[in-house]
Amino acid sequence: MDKLSVIIVAAGEGKRLGRETPKAFVPLGGKPLFAHSLLAFDSFPETGELFLVVAPSMTGKAIDSIGSMNCQHEVTIVAGGEHRWQSAESGVRACNPDSDWVLIHDAARPFITHEIIAALVEKKPAFRCVITAIPENDTIRRIDGDLCLETVDRSSLIRVGTPQLFHQQTLLKAFNRAPTLANPPTDEAMLMEHIGIPVGYAPGDPLNFKITTEKDLFLAEALIAQKK
Repeated sequence: MDKLSVIIVAAGEGKRLGRETPKAFVPLGGKPLFAHSLLAFDSFPETGELFLVVAPSMTGKAIDSIGSMNCQHEVTIVAGGEHRWQSAESGVRACNPDSDWVLIHDAARPFITHEIIAALVEKKPAFRCVITAIPENDTIRRIDGDLCLETVDRSSLIRVGTPQLFHQQTLLKAFNRAPTLANPPTDEAMLMEHIGIPVGYAPGDPLNFKITTEKDLFLAEALIAQKK
């Protein structure tokens, strides 16, 4: 069984959350936000090595936090970059080069489950890049200022999330394309597309939502309280 290199990206400032503390370190359910996803991957049977990418100023805080978590795997702390893709690249370049596959996950999505991860891993024989996604259920319209335009056919739309699975050496080649793009890529699957790699997808879970605002954090706390 191939072991996976897992990278949890936790280097963002999270300005929309309105906290002085970087988002990944904001408490959720009594522990840092990043801890929820890190522990989920730590207990996943196919995890081989585990990396946490944080802002350079937060490396000490990350080490202290992880020291009290009793992880099964050694967690390597990696300093992130200015943009998300740079943080992800730093994590990938820290991986064992003999590891064929890497999983990249946003620390801001705390409700990751083994079922979601396993669904991605099952796609390895068919793709070198697999994203997590859920169907779009809401009515979607285009807009122009305050004016609503046509309704978009949602049957062919999905909401993209993380984790995402990549063939490591192919992704390293894709990172070379990032500096040439007009805008920073929002995820690594975009980079794979730019070098002609087909992107597959596996089913995610609507509860694995991204913590972006204070309302999201409130909902996350309510979910954790319900589970308890």
